[in-house]
Amino acid sequence: MKCGQERKNINIEALNERVRKAGMKLTSQRTQILKTLLNHPEPISADEIFKKYDGRSEAMDLVTIYRILKKFEESLIVSRLEFGDGVARFELTLESGHHHHHVICRQCQRVEPIHLCDLEEHIKTVEAMGYKSLSHRLDFFGICSRCQ
Repeated sequence: MKCGQERKNINIEALNERVRKAGMKLTSQRTQILKTLLNHPEPISADEIFKKYDGRSEAMDLVTIYRILKKFEESLIVSRLEFGDGVARFELTLESGHHHHHVICRQCQRVEPIHLCDLEEHIKTVEAMGYKSLSHRLDFFGICSRCQ
């Protein structure tokens, strides 16, 4: 399992193709959400996505956003992240098996990616125990330099 996602290697056409390959119809709402996720530097909540489109698109209501994000999550197009504050956030899953970890400020809730992972030996140990299709999460919490 490799860590670290590279946004520079992905574009909206490639994401749209992933939607089609997952058996979903490519709608303007799905494309809008993909563009938002692609252009947002950190994980984003459904409410934050809604605020970006509020009033600009009658077809982009909060229920639609949640439904689309759920389908994207089921198709491994996005990852759902929860940092213990009761808010589900989403980010693109750029390649199968590639991921990164996060550091979250306890004060301002800023989320930054950490592109490192030294858990290969631990993963091998768990696989030797008979587990398959492994995934893991590792998040750090602290006070960022802006809030100190």
